[in-house]
Amino acid sequence: MDKQNGTKLTFKDLFFISFGGQAPFISLLTFGTVMISEVGTKAPLAMLTATIVVLFNGLVIYFLSKRFKRGGGYYTYAFYSLTSRLGINTGWNYLLYALSYGGTLLTGGAYVLYTVMGKVIPNFWLLQEQWFYTLIISVIAMGIVLAGVQVSAKYAIGASTIEIIIILGLSILFLYYSRWNFYNPIPSYFPTSIIPAVIFGLGIPTGYGSIAPLGGEADSKTIGKVAISVLLFGGLLATFFFYSLAAMDFTGNLVDFLLFKFGVVSIIVISIIALSDGILGGMAYILADSRTLKAMAEDKVMIHLFSRQKVAEAVIGVAFVIVLTIMTYYFGLFYTFSILGAMAGLNNLFVHISANFSLIRTASKRALKHIHEILIGIIAILISASVFLYSLPSFNKYIVYLFFGWIILGFIYAETLEILRESSEE
Repeated sequence: MDKQNGTKLTFKDLFFISFGGQAPFISLLTFGTVMISEVGTKAPLAMLTATIVVLFNGLVIYFLSKRFKRGGGYYTYAFYSLTSRLGINTGWNYLLYALSYGGTLLTGGAYVLYTVMGKVIPNFWLLQEQWFYTLIISVIAMGIVLAGVQVSAKYAIGASTIEIIIILGLSILFLYYSRWNFYNPIPSYFPTSIIPAVIFGLGIPTGYGSIAPLGGEADSKTIGKVAISVLLFGGLLATFFFYSLAAMDFTGNLVDFLLFKFGVVSIIVISIIALSDGILGGMAYILADSRTLKAMAEDKVMIHLFSRQKVAEAVIGVAFVIVLTIMTYYFGLFYTFSILGAMAGLNNLFVHISANFSLIRTASKRALKHIHEILIGIIAILISASVFLYSLPSFNKYIVYLFFGWIILGFIYAETLEILRESSEE
């Protein structure tokens, strides 16, 4: 419930916050360009496959969200379904996941904006500083969050609606350029070379992770319905976009193509959307991260001061601004985007594996009645574990060290809390 006006977030509010959490257009330009470089005109098949894979993890959230009527999302699911220590570690990892994924979307938008502005105003010194774009976008995202969740929802509704219209419009336009070349995107066999593209495609329709922690401000059943609706809508919209590109036999760089094809108009539109998507992605995950931190503080596993919503929002917002701006200053936008994207992917798999086990544990209490939930949880674990093991060798070793180091620190933190608690009871 929104503390400011006592109203709950509606299905529409949550849908557009979650859709905004996908940063749809920027995701298509960034993840999409990589997918096309991997499999060319088979990108729509890769995207459709990625959507089906994501659907299983989305179904897990659908079933879990109906059981918990408080905020905290993945942390709450693990804390009350598994053990307090696993719950703490899941929350600990979600804090990094939301910063990484939200930061990926934010810096991705900043990178596209920087690239476009560099072509338009190449000699203005401040616009040549990459950290400047990150600072501006992250401060705006934090400001919208601090203005209240209803303000965030209204911004998401307006900005996401415009993006949906633009993506649909471009897709239809590409089909027109192809002379309405409708074709069957499903081949007679599934090529194994498509798997790397599927892994990148998983990053496009996963915005539901930003609304799972908002259980305290929305009906729990609504969160589950939105999680499924938004991943299917986002995934199918992206599939249609890639389908229309493949109809033209397009296999190049999307940003360069749009700039070349539409000239000045594309510069204006891409600049506005890049700014909007960066704000949307940052805003959605500052909201999610702050609700997770607040829930952990309410359970006395974080500083009690963080249980105050505005304090949690301010702390997470400032963390986004400082961490992302410093990273961009030292590494540049492209490498910051790459580092955060890798961290987001690894932590995404961790928190979803935790959620999958949470569903299995909860559903097992009445196994016969909830056998379908157990099966979905098992399938989701197998998918997530397979993707994790397959993709792990492809990550930079220092990113892997940081990922496992963060997990270890989380377990040490949880153990320390348990020792302090036992000492106080003696």
